[in-house]
Amino acid sequence: MSTQTILKAIASRRTIYALKPELPTGVALSDVQSIVQAIIKDTPTSFNSQVNRAIILTGDAHKKVWGQVVDGIEGDAGKKRPQSAKDEAYGSIIFFTDDATTEGLQAKFPAWSSAFPDFANHSTGAAQISTWTTLATINVFGHLQHFNGYIKAALGDAVPKTWTVHAQLVFGSKAGEPGEKTYIDNEVKVISSL
Repeated sequence: MSTQTILKAIASRRTIYALKPELPTGVALSDVQSIVQAIIKDTPTSFNSQVNRAIILTGDAHKKVWGQVVDGIEGDAGKKRPQSAKDEAYGSIIFFTDDATTEGLQAKFPAWSSAFPDFANHSTGAAQISTWTTLATINVFGHLQHFNGYIKAALGDAVPKTWTVHAQLVFGSKAGEPGEKTYIDNEVKVISSL
């Protein structure tokens, strides 16, 4: 794989809200699962803690969880995005970190104790963007959501209590194009000496 291929994948990964509740032709749920599994396995974690966790919701489970999110939000203003996730997406990848793993590291390395939650956050963010980008290369598109407390409540005993929800990548086939992307002037400078 060339550097240009990787950079093109990063640049082409976009937030796609207009989804169809299907996978593109030639893509199976097992393909999505294999990608997520590989990324969860190989995303770097502090002290090789392997703190990342994920589940994939599809079908009735996907609709039930997002329906509970919609029902849990007071007023109509905040219901639009979770309602579209429920109705228009094929599924959701829920990203977690395992607090028991983080707490074990905090006990074992007390000098770094306050840093381990940040390290876990960094690692789950890396897993999320890697998953999102890689899925886009097989024409599975989506948008990242953060209805974390609502999702955790809707999942109930389906996941361990020690898992903290960080994000939901809602995915499916693309039903529309993203908006125009603009860029700020944010040059990366090289500093060789101070």
